[in-house]
Amino acid sequence: MIERLFASILPSIEHFHLLGYWLAFFTALLETAFVVGLLLPGSTLLLMLGALSASGHLDFVDLLWFAVAGAVLGDNFNYWLGQRYGNRWVRDGVWFLTPDHFGKARSFFDRHGAKSVFLARFIPSVKEVAPFVAGTVGMQRHTFMLWNVLGAIGWGLQWVGGGYLFGQSLNLAQAWMSRAGMALVVVLLVWMLLWLLQRFVVRHGGAVLQVAVSLGRSIKAGLGRNRYLRRLARRHPDGVRFLAERVDRAHFKGLPLTLLMLAFAFALALFAGVVEDVVTSDPIVALDHAAAQLIAAFRTPAVVSPALWITSLGEPAVVGALLAVACLVLWLANLNYAIAALLLSSLGASAFSALAKMAFRRPRPVEALLLESSWSFPSGHATAAVAFYGFLGYLLIRSSATWKTQVKLFFATGVLVVLIGLSRIVLGVHYLSDVWAGYLIGTLWLIVGISLSEFLAAGGRINWHAPSEPWRRTAARGLAVVAAVGCVTYASARRLPAPAHPTALSVDLDRPVDELLRSATLSRTLTLLGRPEQALSFAIVEANADALAARLRRAGWLAADKADAQNMLRLARQGLDYVTAPLAPAFWNDQMNDLAFERPLQEAEKKVVATVRIWTTPYRVGQDRLFVGVVREYDGTRWGVLHTISPDVDAAAEGFVESLKRPGQPVDACRRPLLAPMIGSYLMGGHFFTRGQLWLLDPGDRGDLSLLCGQQGPSQ
Repeated sequence: MIERLFASILPSIEHFHLLGYWLAFFTALLETAFVVGLLLPGSTLLLMLGALSASGHLDFVDLLWFAVAGAVLGDNFNYWLGQRYGNRWVRDGVWFLTPDHFGKARSFFDRHGAKSVFLARFIPSVKEVAPFVAGTVGMQRHTFMLWNVLGAIGWGLQWVGGGYLFGQSLNLAQAWMSRAGMALVVVLLVWMLLWLLQRFVVRHGGAVLQVAVSLGRSIKAGLGRNRYLRRLARRHPDGVRFLAERVDRAHFKGLPLTLLMLAFAFALALFAGVVEDVVTSDPIVALDHAAAQLIAAFRTPAVVSPALWITSLGEPAVVGALLAVACLVLWLANLNYAIAALLLSSLGASAFSALAKMAFRRPRPVEALLLESSWSFPSGHATAAVAFYGFLGYLLIRSSATWKTQVKLFFATGVLVVLIGLSRIVLGVHYLSDVWAGYLIGTLWLIVGISLSEFLAAGGRINWHAPSEPWRRTAARGLAVVAAVGCVTYASARRLPAPAHPTALSVDLDRPVDELLRSATLSRTLTLLGRPEQALSFAIVEANADALAARLRRAGWLAADKADAQNMLRLARQGLDYVTAPLAPAFWNDQMNDLAFERPLQEAEKKVVATVRIWTTPYRVGQDRLFVGVVREYDGTRWGVLHTISPDVDAAAEGFVESLKRPGQPVDACRRPLLAPMIGSYLMGGHFFTRGQLWLLDPGDRGDLSLLCGQQGPSQ
């Protein structure tokens, strides 16, 4: 049967692989295509494909050659275009091409000569133009081909190889870190990236804006010189005048209002898409539940306590009080008309969110830690975070005099908004799509409020730097301090309610185990990211976890060591000789394995280590607890600490059962079908195959086998 399974599935896998390789080929081809390559982020896609090759989905060498071939072909097409049409296109300005557009590439070409074809391959916006320039100036084809092939190979190694190394590093990190550890690392990385981005914007943001403005002017000038567009402008003067007014930066009704309207339309389209997905139960709903289960694994007092503090900032009582304080502060700052915009943004968003809750009536997640009386979709806290706190950030930015202060305020506001939304997910009171929809509603009303403010400012109604009397400034600062103290006091008083009903610790099993575990959520283990992985190997009954661990030790199994730094270094030095090496965590039913054991084997001339991971279930069979587990055999290592896994998991499971059958240790066993025969892959790379059968074990000869296997009795 397994041979027929391979014969039927492997062609589909090979077909998928070919699609991946051809995707790399055409990505490299289009990225190097003239003009198109300036707009296509092909390097990012090649990086992702390289990461997939690290997981075993694609062959790295084949993927590299497909990317190199696409790059070479694309460059040669550009070379041919330059050789045949280059001088004419530059002279006539076809495709908005003028001599100025080639200044950067041509000067680079003149400085470095023929090797510029190789060097340009690694410079964005130059690599797309350099082959065209080479053809235009008449470089010899054999010289071009030599440097072009070398550059394409180096470029392929840069992106495909970089993606491969990234994928291996990510797999390694995911394998050895707990979920809480991964969350901490992700938070630190995001925080570091935000700090670096803020620092970059502070130092170079002004220059980037100047370059963007200059580029826009150059494009506008190029469009104005194009004879086709000039002819079109003469035919439709009113339309051209309308478009010119829409991009005029001199007044609010020009470019500022155009950008705000485009942002509003984009946010509205995103919100409509989320609503459609939720109403029609699209995959976003499945993602919501998977994310909720994953977040539940991170909930510890160290995570929940800060989340309670942060979520308090989005409470209606807190937002209402802060809104009143903000209005008073604006009045004291002589920004009376800004009060109207603030009220419009905040109250409009809150009203819209409340109406949406009543319209969609989506229940709250069952994992909620707080008792909420309103519906789930959309998140009112996320809406208020953007509409209210976002508008406060906008007011502070508009009132600030320096670029550095404005950038810091922008990032601080963004971090606060994100944290409030995340706190709702961490506390389990909202799904991911609820928070996302709340963000979008808040964004819509924030844009409305900003538009009103800018309109009033353009009409002279709002002076962002209006002078105010000393007593007004003192009163405003006092109100801000009182508001901060009030928020801290309110947050400190928040407590999680006691659970209304304690979770049941055990449930009597009333049907055969294979029927119980045959569901899609219980039949397979999960990766850290929630993807189904290996099918369960066995179910076993024992008095408790300690008794099961003792039985395994008597059968020659050794408890795995903890994954600390010292043991990891030892694993790197000893490899498979370290028979109690730390095992990567596995997950079943959204919980990490409770027990992990290893057993060294000797097969022919190579060392093999059998491993077993076991979970405690809430079910009892008679007076005994039911446990489930998976068995794997490691037959080598990669990168010093990454095990390679034998693909035959059924043989590993049979070896585990045989290890328990020792003198003086009777074991009753039967085998029942759990899943259809399948081929799967591990998160760490490598594939496995299984007939999908589950071993049911009663090692104590307690007579529980009939409860495990049903009325059919043992079946080998």
